Amino acid sequence: MPNFHDFETFDKDLKVKCPYAQDCGGCQLLERPYKDQIEGKKAELLQLLKGANIPLPADIKALSAGASHLRDRLDFSLQDGRLGLYRKDRHEVLDIEVCAQLSPELQSWLTDFRQIQWPFKKGSFRLRIAPHGRRGVWIDLANIDIKTLLDEQNILKKLQAQAFVEIGQRRKVPVWTGAEFKLRDPEHHTWFQSWVGEVPVDLYCQVASFTQPSHKANKLICDVIASWVQKAPSSRVIEFGSGIGNLTFPALSEADSLLACEIDDLSLQGLEHSLNQLPPSLAHLKNRVQIYRGDFQKKLTQDFSDFDLILANPPRSGLMNFLNPLKELSLPQRPEFFIYMSCFPESMTRDLVTLNECDYQIQELYILDQFPQTSHYEVLTLLQRKKA
Repeated sequence: MPNFHDFETFDKDLKVKCPYAQDCGGCQLLERPYKDQIEGKKAELLQLLKGANIPLPADIKALSAGASHLRDRLDFSLQDGRLGLYRKDRHEVLDIEVCAQLSPELQSWLTDFRQIQWPFKKGSFRLRIAPHGRRGVWIDLANIDIKTLLDEQNILKKLQAQAFVEIGQRRKVPVWTGAEFKLRDPEHHTWFQSWVGEVPVDLYCQVASFTQPSHKANKLICDVIASWVQKAPSSRVIEFGSGIGNLTFPALSEADSLLACEIDDLSLQGLEHSLNQLPPSLAHLKNRVQIYRGDFQKKLTQDFSDFDLILANPPRSGLMNFLNPLKELSLPQRPEFFIYMSCFPESMTRDLVTLNECDYQIQELYILDQFPQTSHYEVLTLLQRKKA
């Protein structure tokens, strides 16, 4: 598995060039050499955890898939004919033709997408490149503009010749009847990929679904999760915030059973679809999974004493009341291991305080830099409860 020493391969003075560096608000750290960016993120996390008096491991490790060109998913805004990100100095969209954050395939898709002349003043778009190269676009406009787009017809026809199209907050799919466009219910397709060891697992979802931004960086995440679940052999796992199953599958590679907990119906439908479409060599994993739907930030009906490991990838708000049942158990009843993944270290820190009060201590801590040149980063934490 990659480790911190991977950064020794980076030129310490490496900087990514961008023609919009002075104006674009998307990247905050372009002026800093890449290794300095990593050290700065580690120092920020260290200060946050020390400020909360959380006992720390010997070091914070770091993983990266590269300093640029990682993203296979792009969210851009449209404003008065300009397509891009908001400027640093004012709430105005900066027109962007090229972006060093994008994979070559996604950059090519953006270049083609920009040829379309949109008859609307504002809107937002998500562009995707699937693991197998398929293009997708999610169009989010005001309802009146969606109707105009459907009636106009030509733009949608041109887009559908290039990509799979979804429209609106409900992720509807436009279908040409021969005379007009009608909107059909959301469809599940392979827009992302998880891993069981070196075997890729297609994840079914929508273009608009939440996923990690990079196929390449996500492989590193899956490797870390699998290695940590391996520390609890024959484990019974409960996963909070399973989504479409990105962490579910690497965990399943090592676990005896897994209860996947999620509130979003479309995500759970995607997970079920992915389980049903597993390659023959992994088909047996389906029998290890149970799926449970509910708002686990508010109330959890499961008994944590039935599990050996908790796997959590919560939203920005953190775990909230999810941890309450843990407090009610005696030390021997609590699961031995807790894996916590977060892109919002502030809420994660609050939860780590609670976990520390429940006698969990950090064993390993990683920063995964899948947002190079920005102030954002992913944190992966392995905790183990004290011995009874």
